[in-house]
Amino acid sequence: MNMITIRFISFQYKRWMRAIDKIRRASIIEEDRLPYRMAIDYVDALRANIMSGKFNAGYSPYNARYFQWKYFVFRSAGGFWELRGELINAMSVFKSPTRVKGWMGGIPSGERDSGNVSWLGSGDKGRSIPIAQYANWMEFGRRGQPARPLFQPTLVEYSKEGAIRQLGITHVKIRGAWK
Repeated sequence: MNMITIRFISFQYKRWMRAIDKIRRASIIEEDRLPYRMAIDYVDALRANIMSGKFNAGYSPYNARYFQWKYFVFRSAGGFWELRGELINAMSVFKSPTRVKGWMGGIPSGERDSGNVSWLGSGDKGRSIPIAQYANWMEFGRRGQPARPLFQPTLVEYSKEGAIRQLGITHVKIRGAWK
């Protein structure tokens, strides 16, 4: 039977233990900061894609009545996702309701109103809708309205580029703790 014996000089052992403790602490900090940074990046990507109209191509155009309404109310038909800037303004980074140390980027469900804009006019006709409901209708469609996804394609795009960049930052921070 072979036996391996490892001996540490007291000074070296303490140095190794301090370095391991620094890595442990850096990992705990990054466990919260990484999802937070990623949520911020994702919201920024969503806003950029709305403002550039990146995913507008390939979707069926508005029907003529809705196009006229949107132009009349907003003085611009804008892109599919533009609703007087309400959608962009409603996006935020918030704690995940399902994870203790999780962050999400997007629209908190039911927390924002669409600013008294109804489908019948400028708010004085009909009821206004929550902006999260508007986003849900655009993402998944509904009867008579085709889906025009934004959140899912942006997430796929972000996972290929932005997430890798943030993971690299976390790797550098944890690796830098080893001293």
